[in-house]
Amino acid sequence: MGLAYIASYLRESGVDVSIIDTTFRPDLEFVRARLVESQPEMVGIYCCTTMYGAATRISHMARRLSPYVVMGGPHASVAPETLTNYADAVLVGEGELAMGSLLNHPKVGIIRAIPTGSLDSLPFPALDLLEVEKYIQNWYYLDSVNPKLRGLNMVASRGCPYRCTYCQPTLRHVFGPQFRSRSPENIVAEIKELRARYHIEALFFHDDTFGVEQSRTVRLCEMLREETPGLQWACNLRADGLTPQMAAAMASAGLRVVHLGIETASQRILDEVYDKGIRLEQVRETLSRLREHHIRVLGFFMLGAPGETRQEIEATIRLARRLPLHEATFSITTPLPGTHLAAGIAQGKDPPLAFNGYDYHTGGATCGTLSPGQLRRLQLKALLTFYLHPGRWGYIARHLTSPTGWRKFRRKLARFH
Repeated sequence: MGLAYIASYLRESGVDVSIIDTTFRPDLEFVRARLVESQPEMVGIYCCTTMYGAATRISHMARRLSPYVVMGGPHASVAPETLTNYADAVLVGEGELAMGSLLNHPKVGIIRAIPTGSLDSLPFPALDLLEVEKYIQNWYYLDSVNPKLRGLNMVASRGCPYRCTYCQPTLRHVFGPQFRSRSPENIVAEIKELRARYHIEALFFHDDTFGVEQSRTVRLCEMLREETPGLQWACNLRADGLTPQMAAAMASAGLRVVHLGIETASQRILDEVYDKGIRLEQVRETLSRLREHHIRVLGFFMLGAPGETRQEIEATIRLARRLPLHEATFSITTPLPGTHLAAGIAQGKDPPLAFNGYDYHTGGATCGTLSPGQLRRLQLKALLTFYLHPGRWGYIARHLTSPTGWRKFRRKLARFH
């Protein structure tokens, strides 16, 4: 989405731009062939810590094939000095305005971007430069409702006002200190365009936290109900962010699934380690409120926090099984460099810069009291315990009764290897 936003901004300025999307072709020869074919004057490379190795390998290639290479993204925003040997410029923060400026006035070194003002001023992301139909075929955010739905993602806001240690201050480095929302009118206009162009039936709002501003959220729901009837959608939500008014408005506007960050059964871990700012009682209240409106819930859980005991992890597994959830993910806590969580573990020492130890697919750099092998076994136990519960058999059955659902189910299983 970030690359598509930058591409649309540059294209609106008259720049000939393309995106090398490796989502479905994750190999360097594909990237090399595209670079040779297009002979770009500038190459921009997205880099997050869990893809550090791949991003730096691509930068080596790009610098031989293009006169000017820029690296940006979350890793570039929190640790730009670790990329200066790989690119002419390293971009800290949002990319649209900064990339446009660098095209006209190339600079070398670390560039600190000025955040975009009104998000409504940005053109809609250039999804036509991506393999959109493949994204639609593999879209899974409303699978608990119907795995055959045609859906896409969009972003209605940038930033997050909360202070969870595993995200902050990275989000503030990327998006700036202020939480910003698009207007309901602007959001609905993009949804109409997506429905007309790609015939989507469903949507996922990929905001870090949806519904931060209650009045704006209620207004958006009113517009969705009036102007995009039949649309089904999902979003990320905090356990303390759902009032009865919001729940009713969102349900009537087509909300069908919520992704809820529960993280752990230990209030100690929530408070002392994650600084989450929620209480477990609020999780149960929110789940009850969502259940009243027949909204399905995916729960996010994290295993292996610093100082977390095996007993606390086992309690999290039991909690996940008991809660009225339709889906769940169990991630192994990974303190990414630049976050408060990583800084707390370092205890004043410089964090290690062996970023190749972080891998998007296999994890890495675990920080708990248990070994990686023990955490991996507990992760598998959590998944089996959760999905073999009779209350989730319907979820599995929906996947197994259609070719589309079965294909998605196999890919979900393949993620755990």
